[in-house]
Amino acid sequence: MDQASLLTLELPYGKEKIEIKIPKSNLVGVFSPQPIPAVNDPVDEISDALSNPLGSLPIHGFIKPGKKVVILIDDHTRTTPASLILPHLLDQLHNAGIHKDHMTIMVTHGTHRLSTDEEVLEKLGNSVYAGYRIEQHICSDESNQTFLGLTSRGTPVWINKLVVQSDYRIGIGHIGPSPYAGYSGGYKLIVPGVASLDTINSNHSLVPLGLGKHGNTELPCRLDLEEAAKMIGMDMVIDVVLSQEEKILKIFAGKPESVFTEGLKLARDVYEVDFLNQVDIVVSSATPYDLDLYQAIRAIEYADAVVKPGGSILLLAACPDGIGGNDFYQLVADQQKRPEDFLRDVTRRTGMVTFSVLGHTLASIKADKQIHIISDGISSSDLREMGFNTPVSLQSGLDMLIDQYGHHAKIAVFPIGATTIPIVK
Repeated sequence: MDQASLLTLELPYGKEKIEIKIPKSNLVGVFSPQPIPAVNDPVDEISDALSNPLGSLPIHGFIKPGKKVVILIDDHTRTTPASLILPHLLDQLHNAGIHKDHMTIMVTHGTHRLSTDEEVLEKLGNSVYAGYRIEQHICSDESNQTFLGLTSRGTPVWINKLVVQSDYRIGIGHIGPSPYAGYSGGYKLIVPGVASLDTINSNHSLVPLGLGKHGNTELPCRLDLEEAAKMIGMDMVIDVVLSQEEKILKIFAGKPESVFTEGLKLARDVYEVDFLNQVDIVVSSATPYDLDLYQAIRAIEYADAVVKPGGSILLLAACPDGIGGNDFYQLVADQQKRPEDFLRDVTRRTGMVTFSVLGHTLASIKADKQIHIISDGISSSDLREMGFNTPVSLQSGLDMLIDQYGHHAKIAVFPIGATTIPIVK
């Protein structure tokens, strides 16, 4: 094919980029988060947010000296710049009369693996890492949980005991796309962040009710987790909306409800893209959630919304941490399971519900679409065992699909596929 008729694109792949050439006549578009300019001075942005909180007094207006404070931060799988925000927050707490011995910084993992020392250091920064008490939430540690009651949807709520026993709870997180809850942010630092495995399993059993409703924040899972988290509450949350380059666009601080309402408006402007007609092929990078396959599947979910029945998703996912656990691998590799079989697992609480929910999602997508994955972090044999096709390279995979669907095939590209929400008109 004439080189002039090809468009060359670079897609993120881990810390590198991979080039791909696409026939211009086939390309419907390249869809990414909107390129909204980042703030000029992050320090000024942090200071302004903390000085003018939404629906709340500033820290010095409600914090009482001598009390215990827990600061909740998201984990290594998220790009929230906690290391930039923490020093300013800690200074304000000190000025309000809180001694460092009465502060705990807790990494809110939900069901994710614990962070390594290096990952915690990177998240917090050297001075905070060396100078403050740091804990990591373990959702399976029942001895360190307090029962708070049942939500109206029947979710039993157990929360980390240290969080419950603290006088004040302050969170640092981000508002971004979440296939489970529409968007992250607000109360998600509590549930699933510092909730028990049983609470998370019960809450996440509601996820299938929102399958395919991307960007919707009125989903049963989201409403349930908010109700559960409000049983203990947060005194302040500091949520960041980030650009496609992971730069700060704006910081919102204040009461979780106010922060989420205001931050969501900007997040929608950033992450949602209009999409007119479904296509035959989507080429997507799982950036920025490509640490493992468990995280990268969100890019498949968003791509699924714009691919015709019988079409294909070609995913680029580095996955340096591999699949995301042997239990998850064994579940997805059972090719005899139909989508509804995974719902039996969800109902019976067979294994981890989050795995079964993703198994249901993948099985539903694979029922009428093909998924092709390029990943150095997962062996081709393991990918094939899980029902994925394994092209030798991104380019050869695309060329193969164009041959398969014909030279009039329509192609869409999502360079940052895990945080780009297509809104099909």
